[in-house]
Amino acid sequence: MRICITRTEKNAYSETFIRNQIKGLSDLADVYTIYGGRLPDKKENDEIIGSKLLWILHKIFKVFVGRNNVFSHYGLKKYLRDHKIDLVVGNYGMSASHMMPICKALNIPLIAVFHGHDATDKKLIRQYKKRYKKLFEYASSVIAVSQVMKMKLIEMGADENILRVIPYGVDLEKFKPNRVPYKNELNFLAVGRFTPKKAPLTTIKAFHSVLQNFPEATLTMVGKKDGLYEDCANLVSELNIEGSVIFPGVLNQEEIVALMNQSLAFVQHSITAPNGDMEGTPNSILEASATGLPVISTLHGGIMDAIVHGKTGFLVEELDLEGMANYMTQLCENPHLAREFGDEGRKHMEKHHVQHVQIKKIYDLAVEAVKK
Repeated sequence: MRICITRTEKNAYSETFIRNQIKGLSDLADVYTIYGGRLPDKKENDEIIGSKLLWILHKIFKVFVGRNNVFSHYGLKKYLRDHKIDLVVGNYGMSASHMMPICKALNIPLIAVFHGHDATDKKLIRQYKKRYKKLFEYASSVIAVSQVMKMKLIEMGADENILRVIPYGVDLEKFKPNRVPYKNELNFLAVGRFTPKKAPLTTIKAFHSVLQNFPEATLTMVGKKDGLYEDCANLVSELNIEGSVIFPGVLNQEEIVALMNQSLAFVQHSITAPNGDMEGTPNSILEASATGLPVISTLHGGIMDAIVHGKTGFLVEELDLEGMANYMTQLCENPHLAREFGDEGRKHMEKHHVQHVQIKKIYDLAVEAVKK
């Protein structure tokens, strides 16, 4: 089978879930990837899809009309025909909706994968209301990465019969417990973008409360220094806890695994952002659990599916700063409980979030769609 996978960016550092999807499906089928915005315009080797002249005409037309057009569609149709594509997997609802008329014209089945903001951002949903309706009518399957997202898509008009919940998986060989002999080190770890929906300021405030009883504790916040980073750095300075909060920036996978194996717990206070934006199923939370870390997070999005409260971690209501601080303190008081939770978290990942198993589910949907 020949599968074309679309993505908006080629090297978005935070989109490991799409890179994992591409790698996993490549083990099962011939995979072609295209990228470059909501309607892709570049091949994997960065070449423009279609001719340079058509690309220029598309850009000019888009400036005056404000939308994609016949010139961009022509190049994509030719690309799909030339590569004898059997099926398209559109990552993010916006990209899938833009690919829909192209797939429909060529009678190529389409699987749409919704990841987070594409199913929750209020402004975006209003903007794409008509496109999503047409997408739901044509798509062979629509994948949501959490139960909460599935309900959001049903509210938008998706037929439950075509909806499938397939959370992300995690590579259990890369992310696995490799602890040094037991030490009573009170290190908390957060990995993710400094965005409103991850509420990093709330995490810092909760950690500040922990320091009142455990001044030796540390919080390491891994992520690109943009978005709310400056606000976070300023808050740390105002609270006079610069020696306790570490901002290492972006780290590679091996460095993150090493940090996880040196930490007491993983923390992330995900919330619904003012614009409605929500998490899907955060990859970093799955990776932390696979590495044997208890997770302290919120009753939000796919986190409620990934973390079992009181067994693999603790979940609090969104913006419950005191609750988060209390659970962090509880693990500081009882590091052995943290280890027990971490062991259960690893088992939970092995049962529900094995990467190749989750990706095989997408492949099976593709096979079914092509047969039909």
